[in-house]
Amino acid sequence: MSELINDSLKKNNISLLWSVISGKYRPDKAWRSKSFSLKFLLRCCCYPAVSYHYLNSLTTLELFPSLLERQGLLPAKIHRPYLSAGLGVRQRAEAIVSHYQLLSGLENPRLRQWLTQPSATPMLQWTTQDDQHFSLTCGPARFDREGEVMLCLYYQQQVVAMMTFSVIQLNGKKVLFIGGLQGPGSEVSPDIIRQATRASFGVFPKRLLMDVIFWLSAAGKIEGIQAVSEKSHVFRSLRYRYSKQDKFFASYSEFWESLGGWQNSYGNYDLPLQVLRKPLEEIASKKRAEYRRRYQLLSELHQQFNDALAIPHG
Repeated sequence: MSELINDSLKKNNISLLWSVISGKYRPDKAWRSKSFSLKFLLRCCCYPAVSYHYLNSLTTLELFPSLLERQGLLPAKIHRPYLSAGLGVRQRAEAIVSHYQLLSGLENPRLRQWLTQPSATPMLQWTTQDDQHFSLTCGPARFDREGEVMLCLYYQQQVVAMMTFSVIQLNGKKVLFIGGLQGPGSEVSPDIIRQATRASFGVFPKRLLMDVIFWLSAAGKIEGIQAVSEKSHVFRSLRYRYSKQDKFFASYSEFWESLGGWQNSYGNYDLPLQVLRKPLEEIASKKRAEYRRRYQLLSELHQQFNDALAIPHG
């Protein structure tokens, strides 16, 4: 019976995929362009084996219809730089397919729902004693070259940090790969970042996102964390040599190294699965009270995270 269900599912998904390619169903506005559809077909012809295997693999995913809703360009994603500069078409295909296969196999159903939902949904919310509000959402990546999932941290309803990642099979391990880390847009004053940091007892917004990444990794039984450097970001790909260079200003390396990360031979950073807190007794007495409040905040957020996923205490 299960084989019949799988066969029926695949047939329906193949029909859905064909309706996208033929222009009958347009999950993203780009598919309305005949030029885009033609380029997609031509690129498939340039990489016939990889494209066929990739598209065929997508149709075997139970989540495929909902994935098209959240990532309308999914069928065409392997034909442009993805996740890290230097990845070939085959590696991109393997990364994308393995991401959704690994998420489908997550043991925690609530975590699986968080990472595959069609729109951004609050993951954590908290308010300080002086009524400053924070929220952290998880949803589809806005910058889909950088991964499949995005975490967004909001302070007083303004975005102060964003992180994009995928969960992929890499060298036989389940790896959370961070393809991008952004601060707020130019319309947000630097004072907002300072205020958010002060309200978090000195925890920078992007550092707070990394704590959530560590908690996600533990909950999903991730075996490794990697992240792009400023030199291996997708915008450093040859394809974007002229069109995107002026749009990339981030400097990642110093931040990854502050977490204990080290650069590997591919130009990316291997990161630890957790960063141990500095013992209070090793902190200067004048800063100890702030660190105590900082640790308390992080502990409360971690507990909120675990409660949302029904992870037992301990």
